[in-house]
Amino acid sequence: MPGVLSNLLPNSLFSKKEATVKPDPSSPDGFVNNKSDNLPQSNRRDKEREIKPLQKTHVSNEESSSLSSSSSSEHQDISASHLTIDTKLPPKLRDEIPPPSSPVVNHPNLLEEKKKFIRPSMLNETSRLNTSVRFQDSKTEGRPSIYLFIFVNPLSGDCKGKDLVELPIQHFRLRRFPQVQVEIHNILDEKDRNLGVESIQLVEQMAKNNQLPSIEDEVLEQQDPDVCKISKTVKTRHIHVWSAGGDGTVMSAFELLVHHHIDLDYMFFSCIPFGTGNDFSQVLGWGRTIKHPNILGKRLQNLEALITERLEKSEAARLDIWQVEMSAYHGGYVRLAGPQRKDGHDVLEIDARKQQGTYPHMVRKMCNYMSIGVQGYVGSGFEKHRAYNRFMNMLIYTSESAKWVFWRRFPSVTSFIEKIKFRDETVLVVPDPDKKGTDHVQSGIPTMTTQPIDFIIQNIPHIWGREVDLWGDAKYGLEAVEGRAGHTDAETWTPQLANDGKIEIFTIENMVSYIKKLANVREHVSRVGQFETPFEIVFREPSSSSSNRQNKKWWQHMTENKYKQRNEICIMCDGEFYILKDPKSLKFKRFAQVWTLGRLDEHVRGRLVQDEQVSQKRQREQQHVGT
Repeated sequence: MPGVLSNLLPNSLFSKKEATVKPDPSSPDGFVNNKSDNLPQSNRRDKEREIKPLQKTHVSNEESSSLSSSSSSEHQDISASHLTIDTKLPPKLRDEIPPPSSPVVNHPNLLEEKKKFIRPSMLNETSRLNTSVRFQDSKTEGRPSIYLFIFVNPLSGDCKGKDLVELPIQHFRLRRFPQVQVEIHNILDEKDRNLGVESIQLVEQMAKNNQLPSIEDEVLEQQDPDVCKISKTVKTRHIHVWSAGGDGTVMSAFELLVHHHIDLDYMFFSCIPFGTGNDFSQVLGWGRTIKHPNILGKRLQNLEALITERLEKSEAARLDIWQVEMSAYHGGYVRLAGPQRKDGHDVLEIDARKQQGTYPHMVRKMCNYMSIGVQGYVGSGFEKHRAYNRFMNMLIYTSESAKWVFWRRFPSVTSFIEKIKFRDETVLVVPDPDKKGTDHVQSGIPTMTTQPIDFIIQNIPHIWGREVDLWGDAKYGLEAVEGRAGHTDAETWTPQLANDGKIEIFTIENMVSYIKKLANVREHVSRVGQFETPFEIVFREPSSSSSNRQNKKWWQHMTENKYKQRNEICIMCDGEFYILKDPKSLKFKRFAQVWTLGRLDEHVRGRLVQDEQVSQKRQREQQHVGT
């Protein structure tokens, strides 16, 4: 039983807390369009290797229906060598702006600058960059062309990242790839993370003005075929940002970029997984955690191997980032579960505005999935007693899980959720289990027929820190909704992708169903629907406590769950836990699409990479049909 209990939440709970970043309320709402049509190119010389710019994939309802028949087979039909993801950047934005003039340096040893000297191709003769003390914008200067920024949560995963932030160097280059400069910043240190952001902003501006050296080095690769080669995809962006931590740190780094208005179209995003859950890292194909407990290794060999692997074996893949607005009725609130701690886990801890406490609404970003119910309740109780020792956290979580399984009773989420709306139109009605009869059900609208204990809103096909694709593996379970139409009609569904602007919703009916899915019995999943942006989950208006007592017998009130009595719902969102008192609504909309780097080699093909290949294959087919 402890083994089953420990799976009620992602395994990342047992690691130390992670950091996330509170979004800037001044940042513009709405989906951040992919502006690849305006991106600068990387000064490539070999025009034969031109690749078309990346474009977003949009599938209309009519096309979606025709494509749904090829749902599960598309991923299997595409091999790693069959499709190449287009990542070529189009011409620069501002040709009319000349590069800034170089400073005047009168040192005698630098007078040779006046002579016309054209340096051979990068690394052509010595496999090294010809560095100097000038650092000017000249062809003789060996400046880096790719800038890798790693934002580390030193308290994540039993402090695995602490060694990174305590390195006595701020940035460095690898001998294998001297054109790549690596910078490491502590995301929990305000001064250090701001230095990292300032560096990103500087490189971004230089990239937009076409002031950075060429990324490619075709001559060297032709002369020495055994030289380490950066993947073609990596060479299409000058800026790479990685988070080093768990899923919470992933969103922390993203929120940091959004808060400082970093142009997401000029960068690739990836991660170094610490801890044990890491759904984001697994769906990229980089594994559940790092291969070695020591991230550095002897003479930095472990860190070098990790960075090299991502530079050599990466492929681009888009990922939808969703914005979730949680709100409560008058007199209610939204707050983070558990006491406030300075241990690097919660968004608000590294938010310069220090907005902590309870609020009528709260906004955050989501890239993985959200659970309304079971995982939220167990995790919220766990947060109250979280320790700084992984073994103690396992005991605390097991104890908290046992309380719910043996002594408490999970309330049905349908006691709280009233309906789901798409663009202010009701598309699903959820009957109140405390009311008898069907007078309150609206006719002609799809209606829930079950009373589940967990509502799961999923963006990526990965859950519980395990490679579990509940939506894709399901063969039965459509009886959970009657009168299906529109978003709840299975005939309109398309295969689940993490870049299609859609979110899948399914439910867990009871503890028996939960245990079955943990035990790999997953053919029966109560799939509710596939919803496009924007949509809203609406909760019931709170009723007075006096009226509740009048409508219920005294023994019913005594045995009722305390959360239901207080009208509180608990939510888990990407590893963080929230309590909503008198919840009003959860509004979902796609905020942005970020380019990630997933793994692609002869052994592993990340799920996001597969999704991207499927999307681009569909787009080519649609273009072919249109012509």
